[in-house]
Amino acid sequence: MQKFHSLFIVVFVGVMVTSACVKKSARPAAVSNQSLTVIVMDSTQALLDGVAVIAGTDTFYTRYDGRVVFKPGQLEGIDSLAFSKQNCVPKKIPVDGKTFSTVVMKRTKTPALFDYADYAEYEEGDDAVAVVGYGLRESAHLVKACAMRAEDMEADVVETLGVMESNNATAGKLTAGEVNDFAKWYFWPTVIDSTHKAYVKNWNLSPKHRYTVQVKNQAGYPIANYPVNLTDKQGNTVFQAVTDNTGKAELWAELKNERVKELKNERYFIDGKPAEEWQTIVVDDPCDAPETVDVLFVFDATGSMGDELRYLQAEMKDVISRAKEATNGLNIHTGAVVYRDHGDEYITRLSRLTEDLETTKSFIDRQEAGGGGDYPEAVPEALMAAINSGGWDELARARIAFLILDAPCHEDSATIALLHEQVLNAAAQGIRIVPVVCSGIDERSELLMRCIALATNGTSFFLTDDSGIGHKHLKPTTDSLKVEHLNDMLVRTIVEFSAMPNCLNEEINEQMVNDEIVNDFVPNPFDAKDLETHPDIPHGEGVHYLVDISGKLLGIYTGEVKTDQLPIGVYFIKSFYDGQWHTQKILVK
Repeated sequence: MQKFHSLFIVVFVGVMVTSACVKKSARPAAVSNQSLTVIVMDSTQALLDGVAVIAGTDTFYTRYDGRVVFKPGQLEGIDSLAFSKQNCVPKKIPVDGKTFSTVVMKRTKTPALFDYADYAEYEEGDDAVAVVGYGLRESAHLVKACAMRAEDMEADVVETLGVMESNNATAGKLTAGEVNDFAKWYFWPTVIDSTHKAYVKNWNLSPKHRYTVQVKNQAGYPIANYPVNLTDKQGNTVFQAVTDNTGKAELWAELKNERVKELKNERYFIDGKPAEEWQTIVVDDPCDAPETVDVLFVFDATGSMGDELRYLQAEMKDVISRAKEATNGLNIHTGAVVYRDHGDEYITRLSRLTEDLETTKSFIDRQEAGGGGDYPEAVPEALMAAINSGGWDELARARIAFLILDAPCHEDSATIALLHEQVLNAAAQGIRIVPVVCSGIDERSELLMRCIALATNGTSFFLTDDSGIGHKHLKPTTDSLKVEHLNDMLVRTIVEFSAMPNCLNEEINEQMVNDEIVNDFVPNPFDAKDLETHPDIPHGEGVHYLVDISGKLLGIYTGEVKTDQLPIGVYFIKSFYDGQWHTQKILVK
């Protein structure tokens, strides 16, 4: 294998470096059953922040994600918790040894459900609302009701709105392109150090100094959900991650320091050894390919999303319906977080991950665009709700959060700090964030989305103008963009992020080579036009690029491609000569 230094950055050469010793697995300890996590929401599943939670003589308050966490021993001697918030009916629950509880508080006043209507007149009684008229944007439909209980009226109207908003849109309309910076690692330094350099300081995120860890067992199978830490000389944790479905974890040094120009590897350690750009760890774990895949949709529902939201809802529901079959019957859990901004009707609403796919689709269908008012939105708060309250399975083979949005977060120091915290939390839990960028995004925000994707081992999608739907879309800064339908792209990503070799059936592994769902869209490491400005990029009939099932670049070979150190799985060998790319799909076994 050839290790090369170009004008961009040193590309790691993973398959030739192996760990000299065999290490016992070090799984995270089980969570103590003495702790208690409570999530508080209203009947629309809007997460309630600022709820007073009274435990004996102490009072605690829920966070942006509607959550309050009691540490082991904190509730000793407490037999119940009381919940109180202005405009909500007080509630009390017993403390009965649970480690998790969801509390639904009933609002005492009519929710601000009419904010996005053309007009609405209503009268409040003790427990009733009389709706005189209701005007809907893009519709002449009127909803009339009399003497309805407030909570019943709310559910009925939201249900009606959801159906009306989505009936005019069908799946398979929106188009998008993928920017996978792990696949085009050659091109990323041009973005972070040149074209978008001015925006790095806005977000203080700079994923450049990268360490990749490959974990496999004695039999050669990739091990998912293996915790890996990058530490400094003093033993302090610099970055945490867990391995994905291919057994790889991505670690980043100096992620929040854009001023670092050169990284000294001897400053960092992985598994007690000096960090290398690629490190292989062999463990004694048995082959284990978990059957669960967690897919959470996190989407912006502010007013600016109105040009595309109904179509996005149709695409999300279509993906949910197709995911199980596309992954050959895996146990798919889905959920959703919808968000707006501070001062709106709500900040976040949540539908936790569940195997009841219809629950998620119904929740998605009921949402509509409204609120907002300025460009930035509550992105960190949405991630906080998703990561901390989504209900993730820590043993799932894949945990994917599709972040669908058309605006970044606010740029004050507190918000940026909250954003950093959530990105690091996602990486530590193995939640791969995949931004789906809609109309209205700018280059500054583009950089943020791509940094988030890299930091969490994800990829980035950008809607395009090809569909004719929505306002003008940003063309991302990359060498080439292959356009496909958004719903197909989301399904393909779920397949790529969840594909694992079968421990018991070699025939199924062979069938993976014939699966065509990812073949045509595995990115090439560079585009032909890149050779005009960077002729030193290795290429030619004898030069081979090795990539994994998601297109992530693993190494470069001159001559024979050696696969003996690779975990069992599907890979692609790509070569550029005679003016075009040539691709071969192989199974390492």
